[in-house]
Amino acid sequence: MYDIWNIRHVIADCLIDLNLNKLTSKVLDLSTPQELITKLIAIIETKAKQNQRHDVLERLYFSGLIYGTGR
Repeated sequence: MYDIWNIRHVIADCLIDLNLNKLTSKVLDLSTPQELITKLIAIIETKAKQNQRHDVLERLYFSGLIYGTGR
């Protein structure tokens, strides 16, 4: 249970860093399906690459949520 909470907080922090604050409550809600979480990770990865936010990409990478940092 802690792992799920921790991963969702990493995702929420990344959303905040990309100014997608309205999505954080959705990702932290444990009733949100995994399919939506997976889509949010893809959105974060795309936005981070567009904005050259390598810090966000590295956070996802080191959390095991993406492979490679897109550099």
